[in-house]
Amino acid sequence: MSKRLQKILSAIPRCHTLADVGCDHGYIGIGALQSEVCSQVLFVDISAPSLQKASNALPVHLKERAEFFVRDGIGDLQCDCAVIAGMGGLEIMSILTNTVTLPKWLVLQPMRNQVDLRQYLLNNYNIVSDTKFADGKFYDLIVAQLSESKQALSPLELTFGLTNIACPSQDFVQFLLVEQAKAQNILQHCPTAPVKDYLGQVNAVLARTEEI
Repeated sequence: MSKRLQKILSAIPRCHTLADVGCDHGYIGIGALQSEVCSQVLFVDISAPSLQKASNALPVHLKERAEFFVRDGIGDLQCDCAVIAGMGGLEIMSILTNTVTLPKWLVLQPMRNQVDLRQYLLNNYNIVSDTKFADGKFYDLIVAQLSESKQALSPLELTFGLTNIACPSQDFVQFLLVEQAKAQNILQHCPTAPVKDYLGQVNAVLARTEEI
């Protein structure tokens, strides 16, 4: 299992029913069953062949604790926690918008549009953890809990992630240095206000990490 999948698996809170949405090979759901993080897993994918791969990979003794659904998202399925990984933030938002009963917990690994997703989550969830990690490239991992109270995030927390700002990891610092170099290179050839503003944010966060 890759570092990325291990990170996602380790972020899943203990629950009864886990939905592995867009499960593909099913490694996350299978890992959750094997580690006893959950009692049962709903494997969900829009692709029937992908579900078949997950079913084939599932050990026989775990079959009775798994169900398989060919569908685009959670829909009317009932679960305590949903893992949605490897999709764009806008796609994740669409899945959650079309979910009948929102799960108590979400473990999300968006590939893009992270800021939009964070803002969207604040309508119904509090973000508990939001970290950046490296595994060949940089990934975001967001854990959110359903809540009636409204969480407020600062502009920097919305842009870079709550946990990254509070407790910057070495991976996050490396991400900032890469982003700094990219922005500086763009500004040399095409100075634009959005890139200049973003570089200012990156520099501000880097300065804060040096103080910690």
